Amino acid sequence: MLRFSHGRTCEGDTEVTALSLCVCTVENEGREEYNYSRSVDECDQERRNNIMNLSLLSFSLIGEAVTKRLDAAGLCRICTENGIDRLDLLQEELRFYGRDKLKKAMGESGVSLGSLIASVDFLGAPDKAEERLRAALDDCREMGTDQLMIVPGQTMDNRKKRFRSLSRSAMMEEAKVFFRKAVEEGQKAGITVGLEDTPQTAKPFCTVSEMKTLLEAVPGLRLILDTGNIFVGDPQADLLDYYEALKPYIMRIHLKDVVRGRFPRKEMCIDGLSIAPVVTGSGILPMAEFLRRLKADGYDGDLCIEYAAPKSLHGGDHSKAVAAYADFIRAAWDGKDVRPPYIEIEGVNKPVSRIFFGTAMMPLLAGKESDYLLDAMYALGITAFDCARGYGMAEKALGTWIKHRDNREKVVILTKCGNVSLRGQVCVNREVVEKELAKSLKVLGTEYVDIFLLHRDDPHTPVGELIEVLNEKQREGKIRVFGVSNWTKERIAEANAYAEAHGLNGFTVSSPNFGIAEQVEDPWGGDCVTVSGDANKEVRAWYAEKQMPVLAYSSLGRGFFTGKFKSGDYEGAKKVLDGAAQKGYLHPVNMERLARCEKLAEEQGCTVSDIAMRYIFGSEMKVCAVVSTSSAARMRQNIEASLKPLTKEEIGFLETGER
Repeated sequence: MLRFSHGRTCEGDTEVTALSLCVCTVENEGREEYNYSRSVDECDQERRNNIMNLSLLSFSLIGEAVTKRLDAAGLCRICTENGIDRLDLLQEELRFYGRDKLKKAMGESGVSLGSLIASVDFLGAPDKAEERLRAALDDCREMGTDQLMIVPGQTMDNRKKRFRSLSRSAMMEEAKVFFRKAVEEGQKAGITVGLEDTPQTAKPFCTVSEMKTLLEAVPGLRLILDTGNIFVGDPQADLLDYYEALKPYIMRIHLKDVVRGRFPRKEMCIDGLSIAPVVTGSGILPMAEFLRRLKADGYDGDLCIEYAAPKSLHGGDHSKAVAAYADFIRAAWDGKDVRPPYIEIEGVNKPVSRIFFGTAMMPLLAGKESDYLLDAMYALGITAFDCARGYGMAEKALGTWIKHRDNREKVVILTKCGNVSLRGQVCVNREVVEKELAKSLKVLGTEYVDIFLLHRDDPHTPVGELIEVLNEKQREGKIRVFGVSNWTKERIAEANAYAEAHGLNGFTVSSPNFGIAEQVEDPWGGDCVTVSGDANKEVRAWYAEKQMPVLAYSSLGRGFFTGKFKSGDYEGAKKVLDGAAQKGYLHPVNMERLARCEKLAEEQGCTVSDIAMRYIFGSEMKVCAVVSTSSAARMRQNIEASLKPLTKEEIGFLETGER
């Protein structure tokens, strides 16, 4: 019998139990408890029920350990905060974190060691290989794992001469000899030995045929499938085909999603391009389909998150980045991966997600690397990103991510010029458009902007001047389409009438405030425009008739309808809402609307924020919502809500209280 093996080695019709207890996660009154021991038979039942086991591959955090920003307890805390009950550790990590400290932290948290990873240069230094192997097996026993992954280590300078003297076939023969010995020694110790498909083109362990040759030649040797490494030896590799060819040998899977391109200091592929790791689901691999295939096949080994630590995060802050990986994997495994609705905007020529990710938030405002956050949103199907010259250094952060991911033709960039100044003044004219557009293109690192908006309206500037300069920039290829934010419908109509009369293009999109929250006062100054509330019914009807895309900002009332405080709780609201939100939305009319949202949410078994999002997408206008959040799980919730728009009757109840 040959089957997926977690904690077991399988040969012929014999199963050799190598693990007597498993650490599992259970629910206890809504809290996750870790450190709960189950027998092998009980865990086998869980596997038959397709319960997923997550492990964290943490080698990218070694720098944090060396600089003392992250200790063993902190590493285990990252796991428990994300419902991860295993770690995959490099042998070196035992030294950096401290063996005793790791054992103590793991024991207290209930996190166990899924696999130990040891580098053994059996090609460059075969005389040292057995010693390294024995040390690795001893470490496995000490740390309580029954799985050892051996990496054919990097060949040091003083060993390169021997390595280079070996042909590829000779390397394969030496590998067979070494791994037969490794498997034999591992079986004596009750430890399963495995090999990863290796991201080193010079060695014969990076293609499906090479891996199959080695695995067939060494009975008992198992495979740790690294999903991203499949491209190293075969740039045209198909993950699902690769998996099917090697499925009988797999004992663990390292979930590494990647993008391919000319990235410096990344793992090189045989065609000269390289692979760069990204948040699971945001790269070029069909991760959701792969995870569904694994579940259907009854895969019972660990799914290891191959975490690529962002340089901008330190210590426990890595937990929120790991959360993005875990969220996607769990949702895909459970068949709950979702995508937002999309619209077509003439001239953009790309799918535009009806949820725009709003970049006016930290860490983007500070210009810090935000790749993990943008990856997480992209993994959810968000293709449109809302930015502005006035959003600090958010354009820099967005442009850096696009460069790192080489995905410019797959994403929609919206940026704006002419925001209100700190003194509350607005100036939007030809000079401002030309100057700020040039800055945006430079900072974003792109030759064009998909959607370019005038952030405010300057009534002192004739509409003709603005239409003329925007058409010029469009003809130069620097803008695909253009529109406005915080303009009244009358000024939009005036500008578009000018455009039509002069054979020019007019405004294509508009970005006012819209949502269940009424914007009672201008939150920031500069004559913000809202189409929410009873007073703007005619404006919404105009947009519905024109079917001009409405990109609704502050769609959840800047936190008013997130459910973080109850209706009538003004003091609680002040703890949640910033000054602008309090000025614009903290008014009795919105507390009344919040109470009706709470009632409808209770009736329908959902959240207040769900109702608020469903309200937006129930509009007869062609609406997109601009949403900012640092949580992939919350964005997923918003996407799910956007797919279930409220009925006219439900919208009427929220607006008037009548049924």
